[in-house]
Amino acid sequence: MAKHKITRNKYGMVFSIDLMLALIIITVILGVSADAMDIVSSKIEDYSYGNSLERITQAGADMLVKTPGNPDNWEKFPDLNGVIPGLSDLELNKKTHSNVISMVKVKRLQENYDKLMEGKVIPSHYKSTLVIYPVDQSLEPINVNIDGNDSSTGVFVENRTVLCNYLNTTEIVFINARDQSLLSSQEQLGDECPHWEVNGSQVHSKVDYKNRKAGWACYPLKITDIMLNSTDFYLMTVPTSIEDSTSVWMIDRPENRTENTQFFKNKPILLNGMMKEIMGNNSAAVIWLHVYSSGNPDKAFNTHLAAFPKGTPPENVKVQYLIPQPCYFVFKVWV
Repeated sequence: MAKHKITRNKYGMVFSIDLMLALIIITVILGVSADAMDIVSSKIEDYSYGNSLERITQAGADMLVKTPGNPDNWEKFPDLNGVIPGLSDLELNKKTHSNVISMVKVKRLQENYDKLMEGKVIPSHYKSTLVIYPVDQSLEPINVNIDGNDSSTGVFVENRTVLCNYLNTTEIVFINARDQSLLSSQEQLGDECPHWEVNGSQVHSKVDYKNRKAGWACYPLKITDIMLNSTDFYLMTVPTSIEDSTSVWMIDRPENRTENTQFFKNKPILLNGMMKEIMGNNSAAVIWLHVYSSGNPDKAFNTHLAAFPKGTPPENVKVQYLIPQPCYFVFKVWV
């Protein structure tokens, strides 16, 4: 009897040890499973957060680049309450069929960034930066908003390629050396140059590069006092340094013709003072630009008369600014 009792106790001890080992293994499995669940849950949460932030960043970039805002001309409103910002330039987009952003709208956004962005383009508790980098590295980037700490690891970036009229310039006259019939945005305001057939003499006969015949390229432009007060008018050439030593230019008006020609200076020439003098007491006038060249195609050059915003630094007066430039639209968002 005692022997059987000892055996039963031995079996009981073995069962207890087995149960304890099983419980330990189950506890370890449960612990590992709990950790795994925590990791998975954390990853799901991170993915959900990241996915949401990514959607917010993409939607914000789309709103800014692809829409003009609401209303379309919101940049002209003194009161921005209720305005939804967008940077698309409707007029240039219709002409180019490309994503062109308006520099006027960009500057308005720059001046009122937080008010226009938070709660409208991105949620109110989110932060963002916006910088426009020109592809042409000789042009300066535009820092629309660089405040804030975007060094967080949870930053999403949208980089779009768009076109931007960086300085809100306008090309008034473009004289193409090869084709004087090309005008960028200016229609003829008169039939012939006022110097044509003066006293029966063809004073300003047209230049002919095909036959290497020297002559003039002449185009009119309408100027007002309002334009002179808000705009700097510059005369520029491409290339900047002209090899044609005979080339000269002048501006006048039909009512007050002149023969006073000027040499090009291998740099942009500010015309406001001369234009004001030609206009006299008139509030508006049609002024003619005359450019003389030798007709030698090897020394041909293009001439631009362009309008820049008043007070534009001379170092920013560049031909590149006359057409919308390709740029990188870099939009960052984080919490």
